[in-house]
Parts: sequence; C-alpha cells; structure tokens
Amino acid sequence: MIAEKQYFEDYLGERGFENVPRLMGIFEHYHKELVRHNKSVNLISRKMPPNSYWLQHFLDSLIALETLDFVGQSVLDFGTGGGLPGIPLKIVQPAMSLVLLDSTQKKCRVVQEMVEGLSLPDTAVACARVEDYAFVARRPSYDFILCRAVALEERYIAPLRRLLKPSGRLVIYKSQSLADLEGIKYEVILEKEIEDVGSRRLVAIAQRDLMRR
Repeated sequence: MIAEKQYFEDYLGERGFENVPRLMGIFEHYHKELVRHNKSVNLISRKMPPNSYWLQHFLDSLIALETLDFVGQSVLDFGTGGGLPGIPLKIVQPAMSLVLLDSTQKKCRVVQEMVEGLSLPDTAVACARVEDYAFVARRPSYDFILCRAVALEERYIAPLRRLLKPSGRLVIYKSQSLADLEGIKYEVILEKEIEDVGSRRLVAIAQRDLMRR
C-alpha cells in the first residue's frame, strides 16, 4: 500500500472510526472517481499526483472532526469543487444533513454523480452562486457552513450570514494567511501539522460576528 494511503488508513484507526476497512473501500471508490473525472473537469489541481489526495484532501478535510461534531447538524459545503471537505466528512460521519454548493455546472454534475455512486444519505448538490442561493425560497438554514478553498470575499459575507442559523458558525480551513478575515471577529479552533500538507488552522466565526467591523 502506498505510504500516503497507509497513513490515511492509520489516521482513521487512531481517530477511533468504526469499521475502517469498510470506510477505506468507500474512500477508494471516491478516489478512483476523482481521478477519472478530473481528467475532463478541473475538480482538483492537475499538478497534484493522485497519491497526494489521501492526505492533501481526504485527511485534511477530516481534521474538522477533531474539534467539531456534525451529528444531527445541517451542514453547507460552500465552494465544494470536487466534494471537499463535505464528502469525506459525510463518509465517516453520515448522521448529518449535507448540501454541497458550487457555482460551476460541470462540477455540480460530477459531484451529483459521485454522491449517487457513493450512496451518501441525506446529501444534496446545489448549483448556484452563494449570493443567489441565500435567497432561494424554502432553502434550509445551516448549523455549519464549511469553506475550504475559497477566500472570504466581501460579497460572500452577507449571504453566508443569511444562510446560517442564529446559533450557526462559519468554519474556514486555513494554512497561513488570515488576511481575508481582517475586521471580523473569529476564533482559531484547531491548529495542526499534517504530514506532506503542512500547517493547518480551522477558524470559526459565529453568525452574529459575520461582518466587517
């Protein structure tokens, strides 16, 4: 087994997830589909070798569970791209309601196909800009919004605030720079070094604090 894949499997075991062999089978399917679809739709940087997905994308997505519990919660993955971090989180913690949001039609079609192929329960794909999705009639409000690969631009702040429940939080995956959070009250809820990934931080912003001061 390649080193990255073995490291990821060991991580699942160390975190206490049940039935790791079954989980690895699901992740192998997801990995295969990402590699296949990425040839025609740019879901993940094509400069990255597929072996790196195990740590750079799958393990990195799961670090949120070291400090947060999504069981019974409604979660929006904003700017999901190839389903990250939402799909890895859903695989290991299925008892949450998940919406994968992206504005690119090609990506949404592929993600929908992968969601169906992985048989992920209570998981939907929404294709829209967040500025538009925030005003869709009868759309849910969320306990958590996850943002892994999108800078917090000014145009996103009001829509994201509208999409969160009053008790909800925006959770952003960060490496080094927090420049896009200037003027916003936030809390660093996790700092971690990941092999072959580097320094990672999770930043949480309460719904009431999602504004520039």
